[in-house]
Amino acid sequence: MIMRRNAKSHYSQRRLKMRRAIITIGLAILLFGGQASAKITSINIIPNQPSNTDLITLNISGLEYFFKSSVENAQFLQNGNYLQLDLYVNEPTILPAGSFWEYSEELQPLVPATYTLQVREFYSGDETLVDTRITSFTVVPEPATLFLLGIGGLSLRRRS
Repeated sequence: MIMRRNAKSHYSQRRLKMRRAIITIGLAILLFGGQASAKITSINIIPNQPSNTDLITLNISGLEYFFKSSVENAQFLQNGNYLQLDLYVNEPTILPAGSFWEYSEELQPLVPATYTLQVREFYSGDETLVDTRITSFTVVPEPATLFLLGIGGLSLRRRS
């Protein structure tokens, strides 16, 4: 009789632990699933201070907390000094741990100005907006251009 009670008690404890684990996983997916599960973690502009002759590389990385994903498609738009990069990540598949993704976009040289870059992350299947990050950077004239402008300014000053 004692053995049966212990066996029943052990079985009940295992069932209770299993229920707790399922509830914990369910709450984690509920709290961190969907839109809250993804985010853009960094935006790097290379070189850090680009000139008007530099090719500019945008390196974007992100994290999906409970899912595995990667960038399937991207769309880049420029409207004056406003730059927009839309990244479409594949529909996530559930994993016990998250996964990182990376994407790079190379831009042709830009005219000297301050630019605003908006990076948006979407799920590609239903185009659900997942995350948005905004940053800005300045493209400066190359040193030779500044030198020539300085020489021109000095020559104009001497003539007057």
